[in-house]
Amino acid sequence: MIFLVALIIAIAVLLILSGPVFNGPVGSNAQNAPAVVPVAGVPAMIPAQAMLPAAEIVSKSVTCQVTGLLEMTGTVKNNVAHPLSVSVRGTGYDSNGNEMGTGYDSVDIDPYGTGTYRINVIDGCQLGDSGTYDVRISQITWRYAG
Repeated sequence: MIFLVALIIAIAVLLILSGPVFNGPVGSNAQNAPAVVPVAGVPAMIPAQAMLPAAEIVSKSVTCQVTGLLEMTGTVKNNVAHPLSVSVRGTGYDSNGNEMGTGYDSVDIDPYGTGTYRINVIDGCQLGDSGTYDVRISQITWRYAG
């Protein structure tokens, strides 16, 4: 009997010393966030906002011609307040993942505007083959407005 009373007291002391299990009101899933205290002499870190890239491809389409010409077209968007020149690279692959060919296009885009690209890769595909393609920005340069 003394052992049982001692066990109950030990459990109660552990619960009291460990603090509350839930910080929110009863029946709530809300919990309080811990306070962040910066180290003396070190500025507090502020989480950075997610940054958009200067330019991004917003649409893409591909056509494989009977002649084996792979035609890739789409739209590039400028996310900054400065004119850009964007180089776009397109690569065609066969169904085994082997590179068939690569082509490039350069697109000049006004601030916050869009521009279209057209890439033709000779022998970049085989009609009837379930190959794939990849289109990506290879270089972004600032254009001088003038």
